Amino acid sequence: MRRNLHRYYVYTVLSSLAFTWTTWFVFVDSRGGNPGWAESAFHLAILLGEVPTGVVADLLGRRRSMLIGLVLGAASFFGYGLIRDTLTACLMLGITGLSLTFISGADAALLYETAAALGGEDFARRATARASALQMMALAAAPVVAGWLAERHPAAPFFAHGAVNLLAAVVVWRMQEPPAPAAPAGRPEGPWAHTLAALAFLRRHPGVLGMVAFAWVYEAAASMVSQFGQVYLPALGLSMLGAGVVFSAGRLLGAAGGWVAARLQGGGADRWLRWGPLGQAALILLAGLARTAGGGVALAVNEGVDGLVYPLLSARINQAVPSAQRATILSFQSLGSSLLIALAFPAAAALPSVFTVYAIVGGALAAAALGWALPRQRAAVPAPEGR
Repeated sequence: MRRNLHRYYVYTVLSSLAFTWTTWFVFVDSRGGNPGWAESAFHLAILLGEVPTGVVADLLGRRRSMLIGLVLGAASFFGYGLIRDTLTACLMLGITGLSLTFISGADAALLYETAAALGGEDFARRATARASALQMMALAAAPVVAGWLAERHPAAPFFAHGAVNLLAAVVVWRMQEPPAPAAPAGRPEGPWAHTLAALAFLRRHPGVLGMVAFAWVYEAAASMVSQFGQVYLPALGLSMLGAGVVFSAGRLLGAAGGWVAARLQGGGADRWLRWGPLGQAALILLAGLARTAGGGVALAVNEGVDGLVYPLLSARINQAVPSAQRATILSFQSLGSSLLIALAFPAAAALPSVFTVYAIVGGALAAAALGWALPRQRAAVPAPEGR
């Protein structure tokens, strides 16, 4: 299992080299496609595929689900060279979105269960934080490499992304599936019954449902801040190079946040998890009010706090859910945040100013974070059955 964990860290670095993150919008537009419709197709595929692929990960194995997602994602990235209009752009981004649903939830479940088998739940929390730090470091490097590749050929970042996906698949292929827990007596079989069992667990444990619901808002806010950063930073007067520096600096601060999260003890972790999101909301609100480069500083610092808070939140949810339905419940988490993004993105794009977008997102996160910080929302979650 220790070798499994080391391989997971290698997988994290490879899968986080998202060379297409800062290049897809311009590329689709240059090929005659409508980026807005392509983005909608991406999120629609996630909405349709998230829960079914979560069930696949629980019933067929996390490793198999990750392999399917990585190979499908590689095929989609290699296919970006075929984009010629909006229809082909929607098709390729839709396949990319579907590929991510096979990975999301499955990789988090595999990491948590591998680390928990090695050293218990506290070790699993620290392993999650280390993986988050590695992810942020890779995400910081990816835009610089992507820009260099795009200067040589517009499709090069997509081919490179497909290649690293295949390398990541080789690493995952060499992993082992974590030991499966003993199945409870009378456990239902079949995808539909499995989904109903996961929903029943959330209904019986409102504390866990509250954490998942908060994660919906938290993840949606993080995505909105990141996506609109491509518009926000130039609106502050920064050049494209300056915007890239801010993105990379934010990811490096996020890596530092993950490093800190891996070393926090129980009380310190609880305090950061309780109050950190409220601080992030304040930073996003500050970015919405700023009209100077200080707004970019606020965004970078927010990334640093996110690198600390998110692995703590992810570990807390993983700790609270049963292993048998872990990937399915995590897929509910991803489904909710994707639904919020799908609704909020076009609405935000219609607003007259990107500064207004940040002010609204910061206010929404502040309201959710305040409710999250209240004692009644922080009650201890009972240990789930079947773990």
